[in-house]
Amino acid sequence: MAVTTSPPTLRKPPLITAVWLASALLAAAPGLAGAASEAAGGVAQIPLDDDPAAYMLDPVVVTAAPYRDGSPGSTRLGESGLSGKRARTSDTARLLEDIPGVSLYGAGGISALPALHGIADDRLRTQVDGMDLMTACPNHMNPALSFIDPSRVASVEVFAGIAPVSVGGDSIGGTIQVNSAPPRFAKDDGVLAEGQLGGFYRSNGQAKGGHIGLTLADRRLNLSYKQSFAESGNYRAGGLFKLPGIWQSLGERPIPANEVAVSEYGGAVNRDLGLALKLSGKHLIELNVGEQRLDYEGFPNQRMDMVYSAPDPADPTQYVLDKDQPANLNRLVNLRYTGQYQWGELETRLFRQRLQHHMDMLQDRFAGMYMPMDTEATTTGGLVKASIELSDRDTLRVGGDFQHYRLDDWWPPIGSAGAMCCEDFWNIRDGKRDRVGVFAEWETDWSPKWLSLLGIRGGTVKSDAGPVQGYNNTYAADAGAFNALAHQRTDHHLDLSSLARFTPDDRQTYEAGIARKTRSPNLYERYPWSTNAMAWVMNNFVGDGNGYIGNLDLKPEIAYSLSASGDWHDASQEKSWQLKVTGHVTYVHDFINAERCDASLSALCTAQNATTTNKYVLLQYVNHNARLHGIDISGQRALGRIAGLGSFTGTGVLSYLHGEDTTTGDPLYHLMPLNGKLGLTQRQGGWTNSAEVVLVAGKKQVSQVRNEVRTGGYGLLNLRSSYEWKQVRLDLAIENVFDRLYLMPLGGAYLGQGNAMTTNAIPWGMGVPGMGRSINVALNIHF
Repeated sequence: MAVTTSPPTLRKPPLITAVWLASALLAAAPGLAGAASEAAGGVAQIPLDDDPAAYMLDPVVVTAAPYRDGSPGSTRLGESGLSGKRARTSDTARLLEDIPGVSLYGAGGISALPALHGIADDRLRTQVDGMDLMTACPNHMNPALSFIDPSRVASVEVFAGIAPVSVGGDSIGGTIQVNSAPPRFAKDDGVLAEGQLGGFYRSNGQAKGGHIGLTLADRRLNLSYKQSFAESGNYRAGGLFKLPGIWQSLGERPIPANEVAVSEYGGAVNRDLGLALKLSGKHLIELNVGEQRLDYEGFPNQRMDMVYSAPDPADPTQYVLDKDQPANLNRLVNLRYTGQYQWGELETRLFRQRLQHHMDMLQDRFAGMYMPMDTEATTTGGLVKASIELSDRDTLRVGGDFQHYRLDDWWPPIGSAGAMCCEDFWNIRDGKRDRVGVFAEWETDWSPKWLSLLGIRGGTVKSDAGPVQGYNNTYAADAGAFNALAHQRTDHHLDLSSLARFTPDDRQTYEAGIARKTRSPNLYERYPWSTNAMAWVMNNFVGDGNGYIGNLDLKPEIAYSLSASGDWHDASQEKSWQLKVTGHVTYVHDFINAERCDASLSALCTAQNATTTNKYVLLQYVNHNARLHGIDISGQRALGRIAGLGSFTGTGVLSYLHGEDTTTGDPLYHLMPLNGKLGLTQRQGGWTNSAEVVLVAGKKQVSQVRNEVRTGGYGLLNLRSSYEWKQVRLDLAIENVFDRLYLMPLGGAYLGQGNAMTTNAIPWGMGVPGMGRSINVALNIHF
């Protein structure tokens, strides 16, 4: 007998509360300002001697161009914008979540994937300390930002709209640059010795961790060492979210109905050793050697987890888990030179990444079942860039970059008979993806009011893969068909960008840009080959529960983007008030989307697979066309001061995004619905206290081809407080104060319990919920 179930009903967002808070912020501004003026009692008078002229200074005339905040088209966060965010997350991607236009795909506890205006993952260029780091996993469990701990991040720059060609390349959605602190040196002949120490605890999941950093430097040499550690248990949602069924009881222990299984992570250790040499004050050489060791990390929206497993000594044909061994080991070497010359600046970089990755299933998911999966990859990359000062107003940037990527993805056999015996399954063998690009960019300050930036980039991406095999002869037909084809593909890229900034006066700034950008398919979009259902669902890096097979005939994506923004602010540039509005539209030719697989591909591609609306399905990557457009609004206003209470500031962000596959008319997958944040911040002495309301509309426009799950609207309240001494910072917070249950619109499908190796053994219709109430504390000391 068929049983029909529905996803749990969520509480509606407290829209009345949101409207009231917004109205209160606006209405309170005049009153707060008046109260502040009254409390001050007028302007204080400073007594002077008999001759006031003795205190007068000669007039000084200052002439300068209007203040320009960051690179054209970018948003930058420095220490003041990051210090509070580091205290509440171990996931570096979440440092970006308050930037207009940024949203986050749900994944593991330290592996969220940022999206810029709905475009995410490999469609973005993500750089960590200048390195284009690569993931090595069919589920993209180890994205670039997971390789740097938030405690090391000193600055973030996000190009959410039009990225200049000097920071773009092989991407269509923008650029994210995350950097650690630059080396510091002692003054004169002294010695600089400094350090930092910090720790945190979060009640939901009992997450805890810490970091330490040490620096020793003279005026030419800097030696530094940084290390961090983090771990967490499964987190708890704000209510019950699971559909009924025996699938919930297949783990090694009973799991409460509000607990998000396999959301835990442990043994996350990041180390970095840095050496910097300054020559004659104009030349700097930096060498960093880093390592990340991660013992285990669960992924509630995937069918596998990042955890180490090895052959059972009692029966080598079977596997056992070992959560004390690293499942992800990433090693980095980064060498950089920057030099100042009479003609401008020269930057060169060479880096190498080696990544070893192992997956299996945490036993909260499915006790007694194992499926080892191994991935190894190396990435070698580099950059040469010269910034040439042609004149007082003209700067020419020219350069080139390259990236060589090698990948092996294989799955060791299990048992002495059966479907997963008796040879290694090669998902991708001898995978190669090599990128080379050159660029030229001309920046001109035509006048104090006008700036322009024009750029062109050309490049080539070559990809290839070797012959494959399955566990046994039942895979021979698929493997033979794939091996008989030519695997090498060469794509040619041409990128163009044009940006302009107009600053008519010190109260307003306008920017506009247009660009053509190109991205080639990644190896997991082109080369997965098996039509076995289990192999199909193991290849999925978007967390929707479906299975994906590659397509050798995929073409590069070509995006045409237009962005325009207006920024109005106070004349002093102290941001006592600011309003910024950005509109954007992107059309993507040959957008890599998915279709239900055709019957000619496999007998599993049935009529039911083609038409079902409430099950997980089998898909193949294809080229379609797509269009995305939206608007971001952000602002802040100083509301005044009250004697004894300090200053008050109101902030707000609102984002709208729509995207569709124009070939089929289907909404694009994983787009954030209408959402906003309202904040009220109070500062007095060393104290900073804030209340934040998060509002998200219901997700009604969903990808039908993927059977994406709809989510309800919700509202959350977060309360945060911090106190800063000269060298100490204490952070306290209550996140999700009212313990609301909500499904994350970009959280993906809940697959954290049950037999994940069978396509529909876990019921369709459950989204991954957000975290319930958590009380957080963090302490950081600089010495």
